[in-house]
Amino acid sequence: MSWTPKSARLVGCLWLALCLLAGPLCYGATIVRFTTNLETFDVELFEDTMPVTVANFLRYVDSSRYDSTFIHRSTTYNPNTIQIVQGGGFALTGSGLSYVATDAPIPLEPRGSNFRGTLAMARTNDPNSATSQWFFNYTDNPGLDSNYAVFGRVVGNSGLAVLDAMASVPVYDASVQLGGVFSELPLIQPSLDVSSLILVSKVERVIVSVTSFERVEQGFRINWSTSPAATPVNIERCSDLVGAAWEVISAGDTSGTFTDASPPANKAFYRAVIP
Repeated sequence: MSWTPKSARLVGCLWLALCLLAGPLCYGATIVRFTTNLETFDVELFEDTMPVTVANFLRYVDSSRYDSTFIHRSTTYNPNTIQIVQGGGFALTGSGLSYVATDAPIPLEPRGSNFRGTLAMARTNDPNSATSQWFFNYTDNPGLDSNYAVFGRVVGNSGLAVLDAMASVPVYDASVQLGGVFSELPLIQPSLDVSSLILVSKVERVIVSVTSFERVEQGFRINWSTSPAATPVNIERCSDLVGAAWEVISAGDTSGTFTDASPPANKAFYRAVIP
């Protein structure tokens, strides 16, 4: 079946260590990784300001309910409306479709601005109806502010490039074949083949765990592990947490270990961040 289309440096701080202390002090935002058939990208969650919404989202992530889902709605074909891509509602079971199993709706946390690259919860007309579905703001959508819970943001220019790739996929009306909710379905090719969908094969937490932080003859050695394995991180350093700039001393490091052979004379703070 085929149709005519409707139209043709943010970082997640994961840990901190003070040279003059006995060990590392852990802190920071939760990062989740979206693996799609267009590319992989990371999202930083605003758990400090949006605790209810983030906790709800992570329940779906941790139970793998976003795995094997797809983007079922895109409004980017119409420049006169909001510009979003939406998912989290429908999964693939073989070649068939199923609903994502949902928990009870959550109360609206009406905070945050719907800037380009942010992640928000979708809902019905009832403000307190959000369950599993979410959307990415492709452009700034100020008309949505105070009405939707904005609880995350895409990390880095590479992540925004994936969002751009999603937004460029043509949109088709598949409501006759699949139902009214699929009236703005993005399809890479004009057919209902699984390969034509924007697939989200997995959503998972990105975890950086500091396994040791020690003084060595050359300076200070930081050892860490990541999940997923071999996730690139930047090792950054500063001399004062109040006002001092963070300096990248190892970029895109996947080795799991780094020795700072030239630390500052007095004290130093270290962190690993998603580039």
